[in-house]
Amino acid sequence: MKNIALITIFILFIASSANAQESSILWEIKGKGITQPSYLFGSLKFIGEKEFYLPKEVTEKIKQSALFAIEDQVDHHSQHELNKALHFPKGETLATHLSNEEYNLVTTFFETEFKISKKKFDEKYSRLKPLAISISMTRLSLGEKVKFYDIELLKFAKKNRVKSFSLEAIDREAQALNSFSMQDQITALLHSIDNFEKQKNEFQKLMRDYPQGKLEEIFEYTLHPLENNQQFIEAFYYTRNKEWMVSIEKMISENVSFISVGISHLEGEGGLLNLLKEKGYTLTPVQVTK
Repeated sequence: MKNIALITIFILFIASSANAQESSILWEIKGKGITQPSYLFGSLKFIGEKEFYLPKEVTEKIKQSALFAIEDQVDHHSQHELNKALHFPKGETLATHLSNEEYNLVTTFFETEFKISKKKFDEKYSRLKPLAISISMTRLSLGEKVKFYDIELLKFAKKNRVKSFSLEAIDREAQALNSFSMQDQITALLHSIDNFEKQKNEFQKLMRDYPQGKLEEIFEYTLHPLENNQQFIEAFYYTRNKEWMVSIEKMISENVSFISVGISHLEGEGGLLNLLKEKGYTLTPVQVTK
Protein backbone atom coordinates (compact mmCIF):
# COMPACT_ATOMS: atom_id res chain seq x y z
CA MET A 1 0.00 0.00 0.00
CA LYS A 2 1.27 3.42 -0.81
CA ASN A 3 0.32 6.07 1.68
CA ILE A 4 -1.40 4.84 4.79
CA ALA A 5 -2.58 6.61 7.87
CA LEU A 6 -0.10 8.55 9.91
CA ILE A 7 -1.71 6.95 12.89
CA THR A 8 0.56 3.99 12.18
CA ILE A 9 3.57 6.15 11.36
CA PHE A 10 3.79 8.55 14.32
CA ILE A 11 2.18 6.67 17.17
CA LEU A 12 2.94 2.98 16.59
CA PHE A 13 6.36 1.65 17.17
CA ILE A 14 8.53 -1.08 15.66
CA ALA A 15 10.06 -4.28 17.00
CA SER A 16 13.60 -4.33 18.20
CA SER A 17 14.63 -7.44 16.23
CA ALA A 18 13.28 -9.59 13.44
CA ASN A 19 14.33 -12.74 15.29
CA ALA A 20 11.82 -13.89 17.89
CA GLN A 21 14.63 -15.07 20.16
CA GLU A 22 16.27 -11.66 19.90
CA SER A 23 13.26 -9.54 20.75
CA SER A 24 12.75 -7.32 23.75
CA ILE A 25 11.68 -3.83 24.70
CA LEU A 26 14.76 -3.53 26.93
CA TRP A 27 18.39 -4.00 25.79
CA GLU A 28 21.66 -4.20 27.70
CA ILE A 29 24.64 -2.35 26.18
CA LYS A 30 28.12 -3.69 26.94
CA GLY A 31 31.55 -3.91 25.37
CA LYS A 32 34.00 -1.44 23.89
CA GLY A 33 35.62 -0.75 27.25
CA ILE A 34 32.41 -0.15 29.22
CA THR A 35 32.97 -1.30 32.82
CA GLN A 36 29.26 -1.42 33.71
CA PRO A 37 26.35 -1.98 31.31
CA SER A 38 23.91 0.70 30.23
CA TYR A 39 20.37 0.12 28.95
CA LEU A 40 18.28 1.05 25.92
CA PHE A 41 14.48 0.93 26.24
CA GLY A 42 11.93 1.08 23.43
CA SER A 43 8.69 2.75 24.49
CA LEU A 44 5.34 3.57 22.94
CA LYS A 45 4.48 7.25 22.57
CA PHE A 46 1.30 6.73 24.55
CA ILE A 47 -0.95 3.94 25.70
CA GLY A 48 -4.33 3.62 27.38
CA GLU A 49 -4.24 4.32 31.10
CA LYS A 50 -5.59 0.84 31.85
CA GLU A 51 -3.02 -0.77 29.57
CA PHE A 52 -0.05 1.24 30.84
CA TYR A 53 2.84 -1.08 31.61
CA LEU A 54 6.16 -0.29 33.25
CA PRO A 55 8.21 -3.46 33.81
CA LYS A 56 9.99 -3.84 37.14
CA GLU A 57 13.19 -4.53 35.18
CA VAL A 58 12.92 -1.03 33.69
CA THR A 59 12.34 0.72 37.00
CA GLU A 60 15.18 -1.24 38.62
CA LYS A 61 17.63 -0.30 35.86
CA ILE A 62 16.63 3.38 36.02
CA LYS A 63 17.23 3.46 39.78
CA GLN A 64 20.68 1.90 39.27
CA SER A 65 21.65 4.48 36.62
CA ALA A 66 23.54 7.74 36.99
CA LEU A 67 21.95 9.27 33.88
CA PHE A 68 18.51 8.99 32.28
CA ALA A 69 17.72 10.23 28.76
CA ILE A 70 14.61 10.56 26.61
CA GLU A 71 14.25 11.87 23.07
CA ASP A 72 13.02 15.42 23.74
CA GLN A 73 12.51 17.83 26.61
CA VAL A 74 9.19 17.57 28.45
CA ASP A 75 8.31 21.10 29.57
CA HIS A 76 5.98 23.98 28.66
CA HIS A 77 8.33 25.42 26.05
CA SER A 78 8.72 22.04 24.36
CA GLN A 79 4.97 21.48 24.31
CA HIS A 80 4.49 24.91 22.77
CA GLU A 81 7.05 24.20 20.02
CA LEU A 82 5.54 20.81 19.24
CA ASN A 83 2.04 22.30 19.13
CA LYS A 84 3.29 24.85 16.61
CA ALA A 85 4.58 22.04 14.40
CA LEU A 86 1.26 20.19 14.60
CA HIS A 87 -0.92 23.23 13.77
CA PHE A 88 -1.40 25.08 10.50
CA PRO A 89 0.04 28.59 10.28
CA LYS A 90 -2.34 31.48 10.95
CA GLY A 91 -4.89 31.83 8.17
CA GLU A 92 -4.84 28.13 7.22
CA THR A 93 -7.07 25.26 8.33
CA LEU A 94 -7.68 21.69 7.25
CA ALA A 95 -10.47 23.01 5.03
CA THR A 96 -7.88 25.13 3.17
CA HIS A 97 -6.07 21.98 2.05
CA LEU A 98 -9.03 19.65 1.39
CA SER A 99 -11.80 19.74 -1.15
CA ASN A 100 -15.30 20.41 0.23
CA GLU A 101 -16.13 16.74 -0.26
CA GLU A 102 -13.02 15.60 1.63
CA TYR A 103 -13.58 18.04 4.48
CA ASN A 104 -17.21 16.90 4.83
CA LEU A 105 -15.98 13.30 4.91
CA VAL A 106 -13.68 14.12 7.84
CA THR A 107 -16.26 16.08 9.85
CA THR A 108 -18.96 13.46 9.23
CA PHE A 109 -16.57 10.76 10.41
CA PHE A 110 -15.84 12.65 13.65
CA GLU A 111 -19.55 13.16 14.27
CA THR A 112 -20.40 9.50 13.62
CA GLU A 113 -17.41 7.90 15.35
CA PHE A 114 -16.76 10.27 18.25
CA LYS A 115 -19.99 12.30 18.59
CA ILE A 116 -18.06 15.50 17.80
CA SER A 117 -20.24 17.92 15.87
CA LYS A 118 -19.03 19.80 12.80
CA LYS A 119 -19.17 23.03 14.80
CA LYS A 120 -16.98 21.54 17.55
CA PHE A 121 -14.61 20.08 14.96
CA ASP A 122 -14.26 23.49 13.31
CA GLU A 123 -13.49 25.07 16.67
CA LYS A 124 -11.19 22.44 18.18
CA TYR A 125 -9.65 20.36 15.40
CA SER A 126 -9.68 22.23 12.09
CA ARG A 127 -6.36 24.01 12.68
CA LEU A 128 -4.59 20.72 13.35
CA LYS A 129 -2.53 19.26 10.53
CA PRO A 130 -3.64 15.82 9.26
CA LEU A 131 -0.80 14.25 11.26
CA ALA A 132 -2.20 15.61 14.53
CA ILE A 133 -5.77 14.69 13.59
CA SER A 134 -4.64 11.09 13.06
CA ILE A 135 -3.09 11.10 16.53
CA SER A 136 -6.30 12.55 17.99
CA MET A 137 -8.30 9.78 16.31
CA THR A 138 -6.18 7.12 17.99
CA ARG A 139 -6.52 8.69 21.41
CA LEU A 140 -10.26 9.24 21.04
CA SER A 141 -10.75 5.63 19.90
CA LEU A 142 -9.40 4.36 23.23
CA GLY A 143 -12.32 5.90 25.10
CA GLU A 144 -10.10 6.39 28.14
CA LYS A 145 -7.28 8.58 29.42
CA VAL A 146 -3.81 7.88 28.13
CA LYS A 147 -0.36 7.71 29.68
CA PHE A 148 2.71 9.11 27.92
CA TYR A 149 5.77 6.96 28.48
CA ASP A 150 8.26 9.86 28.32
CA ILE A 151 6.41 11.75 31.02
CA GLU A 152 5.96 8.74 33.30
CA LEU A 153 9.58 7.62 32.94
CA LEU A 154 10.90 11.14 33.51
CA LYS A 155 8.78 11.50 36.65
CA PHE A 156 10.13 8.20 37.92
CA ALA A 157 13.76 9.17 37.20
CA LYS A 158 13.36 12.53 38.96
CA LYS A 159 11.65 10.90 41.93
CA ASN A 160 14.68 8.64 42.28
CA ARG A 161 17.12 11.54 41.81
CA VAL A 162 18.57 10.25 38.54
CA LYS A 163 20.03 13.08 36.47
CA SER A 164 17.93 13.56 33.32
CA PHE A 165 18.79 14.65 29.78
CA SER A 166 17.18 14.86 26.35
CA LEU A 167 18.84 13.62 23.16
CA GLU A 168 17.66 16.60 21.12
CA ALA A 169 15.77 19.88 21.27
CA ILE A 170 12.05 19.64 20.58
CA ASP A 171 12.31 21.79 17.48
CA ARG A 172 14.47 19.05 15.92
CA GLU A 173 11.56 16.60 16.15
CA ALA A 174 9.22 19.29 14.82
CA GLN A 175 11.53 19.75 11.85
CA ALA A 176 11.53 16.00 11.20
CA LEU A 177 7.74 15.84 11.41
CA ASN A 178 7.50 18.48 8.72
CA SER A 179 9.38 16.19 6.34
CA PHE A 180 6.11 14.30 5.93
CA SER A 181 4.54 16.25 3.07
CA MET A 182 1.10 17.79 3.39
CA GLN A 183 -0.26 15.75 0.50
CA ASP A 184 1.02 12.51 2.05
CA GLN A 185 -0.51 13.51 5.39
CA ILE A 186 -3.86 14.16 3.71
CA THR A 187 -3.77 10.85 1.83
CA ALA A 188 -2.87 9.05 5.04
CA LEU A 189 -5.68 10.72 7.00
CA LEU A 190 -8.30 9.84 4.40
CA HIS A 191 -7.03 6.27 4.25
CA SER A 192 -7.23 6.06 8.02
CA ILE A 193 -10.85 7.18 7.98
CA ASP A 194 -11.69 4.60 5.31
CA ASN A 195 -10.01 1.82 7.31
CA PHE A 196 -10.56 3.05 10.85
CA GLU A 197 -12.28 -0.02 12.28
CA LYS A 198 -9.40 -2.24 11.20
CA GLN A 199 -6.78 0.21 12.48
CA LYS A 200 -8.61 0.60 15.78
CA ASN A 201 -8.55 -3.16 16.31
CA GLU A 202 -4.90 -3.35 15.31
CA PHE A 203 -3.96 -0.64 17.80
CA GLN A 204 -5.71 -2.59 20.55
CA LYS A 205 -3.68 -5.63 19.50
CA LEU A 206 -0.49 -3.59 19.49
CA MET A 207 -1.12 -2.48 23.09
CA ARG A 208 -1.58 -6.14 24.07
CA ASP A 209 1.51 -7.30 22.14
CA TYR A 210 3.81 -4.59 23.45
CA PRO A 211 4.24 -5.80 27.07
CA GLN A 212 4.30 -9.44 25.96
CA GLY A 213 7.29 -8.69 23.76
CA LYS A 214 5.61 -9.75 20.49
CA LEU A 215 7.82 -7.27 18.72
CA GLU A 216 8.14 -9.19 15.48
CA GLU A 217 4.39 -8.80 14.98
CA ILE A 218 4.57 -5.10 15.91
CA PHE A 219 7.41 -4.72 13.43
CA GLU A 220 5.40 -6.28 10.60
CA TYR A 221 2.30 -4.22 11.43
CA THR A 222 4.14 -0.92 11.70
CA LEU A 223 6.68 -1.10 8.91
CA HIS A 224 4.49 -2.41 6.14
CA PRO A 225 2.59 0.85 5.57
CA LEU A 226 5.88 2.78 5.35
CA GLU A 227 7.39 0.80 2.48
CA ASN A 228 6.72 3.59 0.01
CA ASN A 229 7.65 6.50 2.22
CA GLN A 230 11.38 6.04 2.63
CA GLN A 231 11.91 9.80 2.79
CA PHE A 232 9.91 10.06 6.01
CA ILE A 233 11.52 6.96 7.54
CA GLU A 234 14.96 8.35 6.77
CA ALA A 235 14.20 11.87 8.05
CA PHE A 236 12.17 11.01 11.13
CA TYR A 237 13.98 7.90 12.32
CA TYR A 238 17.37 7.12 10.81
CA THR A 239 18.82 10.62 10.48
CA ARG A 240 17.88 11.47 14.05
CA ASN A 241 19.28 8.13 15.25
CA LYS A 242 22.66 9.00 13.77
CA GLU A 243 22.57 12.42 15.43
CA TRP A 244 21.72 10.85 18.80
CA MET A 245 24.62 8.40 18.62
CA VAL A 246 27.12 11.12 19.58
CA SER A 247 25.30 11.79 22.88
CA ILE A 248 24.54 8.13 23.52
CA GLU A 249 28.16 7.04 23.13
CA LYS A 250 29.34 9.80 25.43
CA MET A 251 26.75 8.90 28.08
CA ILE A 252 27.41 5.17 28.15
CA SER A 253 31.19 5.60 28.08
CA GLU A 254 31.18 7.87 31.14
CA ASN A 255 28.24 6.70 33.26
CA VAL A 256 25.75 3.90 33.81
CA SER A 257 22.95 5.26 31.63
CA PHE A 258 19.32 4.43 30.84
CA ILE A 259 18.13 5.68 27.45
CA SER A 260 14.46 5.58 26.44
CA VAL A 261 13.35 6.16 22.83
CA GLY A 262 10.35 5.26 20.71
CA ILE A 263 10.69 1.60 19.87
CA SER A 264 10.67 2.38 16.15
CA HIS A 265 14.10 3.96 16.58
CA LEU A 266 15.61 0.58 17.46
CA GLU A 267 14.86 -1.35 14.27
CA GLY A 268 16.41 -1.61 10.83
CA GLU A 269 19.77 -0.87 9.27
CA GLY A 270 19.61 2.70 10.53
CA GLY A 271 18.15 1.69 13.90
CA LEU A 272 19.98 2.30 17.16
CA LEU A 273 20.55 -1.40 17.82
CA ASN A 274 22.40 -1.81 14.54
CA LEU A 275 24.26 1.50 14.85
CA LEU A 276 25.55 0.52 18.30
CA LYS A 277 26.59 -2.94 17.08
CA GLU A 278 28.46 -1.37 14.17
CA LYS A 279 30.37 0.75 16.69
CA GLY A 280 31.51 -2.40 18.49
CA TYR A 281 29.02 -2.62 21.37
CA THR A 282 27.28 -5.83 22.40
CA LEU A 283 23.48 -5.61 22.58
CA THR A 284 21.68 -8.24 24.62
CA PRO A 285 17.87 -8.44 25.01
CA VAL A 286 16.62 -8.33 28.59
CA GLN A 287 13.44 -10.26 29.20
CA VAL A 288 10.86 -8.28 31.13
CA THR A 289 8.03 -9.47 33.36
CA LYS A 290 4.61 -8.04 34.00
